[in-house]
Amino acid sequence: MSQNPLPFTVQDLHAAIPERCFKPNAARSFAYLIFDLAVIAGLFAILTQTSLWYIEWPVIFLIGTMLWSLFVIGHDAGHGSFSSNRTINTIVGILVHGAILVPYRGWQRSHALHHMKTGHFHQEEVFRPARKGEDTFFRKLIFRSGIFLIIGWPMYKIGIRNLTTYKPVTGSHYLPQSDLYTKSVRVSWYFGLLSLFGFLALYVSLGLLFGWGFFAKYILAPYLIYGAWLTFVTYMQHVSPKVPVYDDKDWTRLKGALASVDRDYGPFNWLTHNIGNLHVIHHTFPTIPHYRLQEATDAIKPILGEHYLTSKRFVIFDFISSQLRCHHVVPAEGYEKYESAYAFVKPQT
Repeated sequence: MSQNPLPFTVQDLHAAIPERCFKPNAARSFAYLIFDLAVIAGLFAILTQTSLWYIEWPVIFLIGTMLWSLFVIGHDAGHGSFSSNRTINTIVGILVHGAILVPYRGWQRSHALHHMKTGHFHQEEVFRPARKGEDTFFRKLIFRSGIFLIIGWPMYKIGIRNLTTYKPVTGSHYLPQSDLYTKSVRVSWYFGLLSLFGFLALYVSLGLLFGWGFFAKYILAPYLIYGAWLTFVTYMQHVSPKVPVYDDKDWTRLKGALASVDRDYGPFNWLTHNIGNLHVIHHTFPTIPHYRLQEATDAIKPILGEHYLTSKRFVIFDFISSQLRCHHVVPAEGYEKYESAYAFVKPQT
């Protein structure tokens, strides 16, 4: 696949998409939010009525999955695609993300930086690659073991936003000394923290009241599953043998946006609001609501041609492939490509 130059512009892609795809519908967005909350409530109700592990474990997994879906609703709010009203977006984002312990304004800013520099070798915000020989022991340990799925999201929030540096103050999503903080969002920054710590106090109070076994079952386990979903999906969106990585000379905003892969999550595609299976269009036009992503994707696929990266295999098989093949990057023609550190793994053609 040729990487330089692209045979189309972002204006070409925008012109192909129906205008309605760029207009959020607050009523429809609230309907999805209410649906998610209702499913979560129903699953918790089921959990209270059983002590059978083979029912409990799938239900807990589904609760964690729905918390990930809830995150996606707040994610839409962060992009301004929940509603055309900025105040509604902010209130929804603060409350929804507070409930799942996300510092809304800090996350919104770091996520914007991710969108601004997606696919950039030196400035990507998440899963920034390393060259061969620069893959540190720490990187090898957490990525090749898979433990990053559990610890990646908490690490990211406290300041390990990429694995080149750890900045507990300037990299934090919580502190006003962070490079994510701006005075223009001062009030909502603190309201976001107030929401987060209010919900955290509620969850700890439930643990004190009903016991830490209750806390582990009803709060901690679903939270860890949701965090694993978030990390897993983000990894699968941007790490693949197919995904190019660009340096300063070759990177452009559009090339970076297209350095994403649409994966197949089976029954979880719709349930998690298409955040994983329709991600290319989201990076190209982040203000499109999740319920318009399919229509917009269908509109630009003929234009993208070979530059549209997708996989029809169930995502677990792609995860195994990325784990085996994506350890560091090496120079290619006009971009950097992922390579395996394992001698027994043959390069993909």
